[in-house]
Amino acid sequence: MKTFAALLGVAHTLSSAAAGQAPKAFEAVAIRRNMSGSLNTNIQTAPGGRLTITNASLKTLIRNAYGILSFQLTGGPNWLDTEMYDVEATTGSAAEISRDELKPLLQNLLAERFHLAVHRETREGDVYALLLDKGGPKFKENPGPQKDSMNTNKGSGRARMTGTAASMPILTSNLANQLGRFAVDKTGLPGSYDFTFEWDPDQTPDSKLPSIFTALREQLGLKLETQKGAVEVLVVDHAEHATEN
Repeated sequence: MKTFAALLGVAHTLSSAAAGQAPKAFEAVAIRRNMSGSLNTNIQTAPGGRLTITNASLKTLIRNAYGILSFQLTGGPNWLDTEMYDVEATTGSAAEISRDELKPLLQNLLAERFHLAVHRETREGDVYALLLDKGGPKFKENPGPQKDSMNTNKGSGRARMTGTAASMPILTSNLANQLGRFAVDKTGLPGSYDFTFEWDPDQTPDSKLPSIFTALREQLGLKLETQKGAVEVLVVDHAEHATEN
């Protein structure tokens, strides 16, 4: 990792993490435009407080920084979802960046390098409530301890979502992303679970798999119900092209 260290420069003598506190800002950051034209984005953390982001739009960075879904973001410049960036950063800590630590770190990075300014609003709208169906859940609790994961694979006429040690809020968030509508967990299930279900995201008369709504009922014992509720929206007030280095 010598190239990375040289690129980012010399770290401070004493980091926040070394002092026993979670770092609020990266010690060193390198940002460059990605002109590859790739459709794939990759975000990885590693020991040594390192973060590597490949081919991410500002919209993707904001979503990860504030823990929101795509449809919860509004406003901003027209290049928000088309201008792609690579980011390499380090906190200077020996520990790997946790999920909770990543958000404030990214928020600080976006404010400094993209001059991002945002505010939150709460609006009334239609939401999906994830509920237990009559027969109850058709999946088992993960025996743990195990790191949670959620994977969604899509192909022609088939989509599969697999959760390992995943909570119901995590499932709900992923369903909201698939359906393009805010969703809330009302299952009352507090644990971490293992499950897999399949559906056809492009329903036609020849579909061999059910819709996502039917798949949830038949394969997981859950259901989605439309309700009125509060939807939190993040409004982009200002953003600039990143200062590169």
